Amino acid sequence: MKKINNKILLAVFLILAILAIIMIVVDNRKGERSFREELFRIDSAAVTNITIHPKGMKSETIDLIKTGRTWEVKAGNRSYPADTMTVQRILQSLARVKAERVAATGRDGWKGLEMTDSLSTRVVVSQGKDVTADFRVGKISFNRNAMSGYGGNQNVDVKSHIRVADDEKVYVVDGYLSMMFRDQPSAYRNRMVFRFNKADLAKLTFVYPGDSSFQLVKSGSRWLVNDKPADSAKVENWLNSIANCTSSDFADEKMQPVVFPFTCRIEGNNMKTIEVKGACEESSKSYFIISTFNTSATFGGPNAYLFNQLFPGKLKFAVTKDAPKKGKKK
Repeated sequence: MKKINNKILLAVFLILAILAIIMIVVDNRKGERSFREELFRIDSAAVTNITIHPKGMKSETIDLIKTGRTWEVKAGNRSYPADTMTVQRILQSLARVKAERVAATGRDGWKGLEMTDSLSTRVVVSQGKDVTADFRVGKISFNRNAMSGYGGNQNVDVKSHIRVADDEKVYVVDGYLSMMFRDQPSAYRNRMVFRFNKADLAKLTFVYPGDSSFQLVKSGSRWLVNDKPADSAKVENWLNSIANCTSSDFADEKMQPVVFPFTCRIEGNNMKTIEVKGACEESSKSYFIISTFNTSATFGGPNAYLFNQLFPGKLKFAVTKDAPKKGKKK
């Protein structure tokens, strides 16, 4: 009987020990997930407005507003077409937001994570009349993780810090969310100067002050400069460099010139004629560009690179003659 009792006691002890271990594991897992993983829920197709409050409100509020199938940027009394890809990237990132861990539990940790009102950017997302997300983005962290294997490759682990309204905790989320919300309307505007399909091109006409105007005309598979053979490789390389022409330098409305004396007219098959105009202000050393492809913007500033790229001289496409070799008669 004593042996039977000892066996029963041992079995009971083992069962209790197993139950205790299970309870400890469950408690630990609960502790690991003692915060909400889902900070907000967003239907990217239903979002109609994203309001960005810049850090410390040093500049005016920026609104991204959906009108039909397009988006516009509104700041103060000014409105501009938005860059659709930029807005889509923001919406996709918001739809994927999941908290990975808690970086700070209260106000004491806000400053170091750039979560105070003056250091963070507030974002309010609406679906119609309903606010579906109200949060602040702060510090972004980059950590290099070495990958195992030959070559010593490394991955960059990018994390953003976020704080939702009515919650003092700061959460860590994966990705570049903190970098997506800028303090200037230009960060969300349509940056496309023009674009075209190179295969459709037939003629480019350059009208410049003085007698430096010329034409590039496609003849079969070759290009001609004012009816003379051009270096087709040079032409093709140049066309590749401007086929999708963008700029993030938007000129202040007060600085725009009255006259644009430089013109590049782009014509072809299955496409609307694109007319690009340029101006160079010697007094302010500024360069300006407008385009019929995107009439909402004047691009420009002190950097002459885009201006020089769009308004080249005809010698840029000239055929280079081989120099005569020494010791041989012509």
